[in-house]
Amino acid sequence: MVQRRKRAGFSILELLIVVSILLVIGVVAIPNMMSVIANSRLRAGMTSMSGLFQNCRMMAVKTNKTLSTHFATPNSALVAFIKDAAVSPAIPAASDPQITWAAPVIKVTTPTGPTAPSTLLDSTILGFTPQTVDLSFNPRGLPCVFSGGNCANSGFLYYFKDTSQPGTRGWAAVSISPAGRIKRWGWSGTAWTD
Repeated sequence: MVQRRKRAGFSILELLIVVSILLVIGVVAIPNMMSVIANSRLRAGMTSMSGLFQNCRMMAVKTNKTLSTHFATPNSALVAFIKDAAVSPAIPAASDPQITWAAPVIKVTTPTGPTAPSTLLDSTILGFTPQTVDLSFNPRGLPCVFSGGNCANSGFLYYFKDTSQPGTRGWAAVSISPAGRIKRWGWSGTAWTD
């Protein structure tokens, strides 16, 4: 009598069920994973931005000069860089301390539009009226607005938006108090958190 050997492997039906389950998991997980990656990229950029401001402050004290942090968008990427406040920058030189943000992140003066945060960081939240022009630090390490050789002490605020994130997600900010405290902010969807 001939014995039939049991075949090893999966049937087509079993494979289709497994593939279907993986597709459903992928449809649910991929958008969430993309959001987590974008939020991590934005937080890392905010940390780098805060570090550049702190670097500008330390260099101003060390060199006994007024230094400024400027923003430019060469090649569609947002670049923040440090220069002597008396120099009118166009684009950063290779020797300038700088950071570059990935293309989906832009700097905005004030959040506007349907995806903008419903509340803004204002003098009630910050404790000072913020400036949005280029930030300078005087030789004592205090933030100021540089104009015509004068540097008036002030606080600053910069908003950033990751345009790859839909809806109200992807907003962040950096504030610098008149005393020089640098603080990072993120929009949770309902409020600014630090």
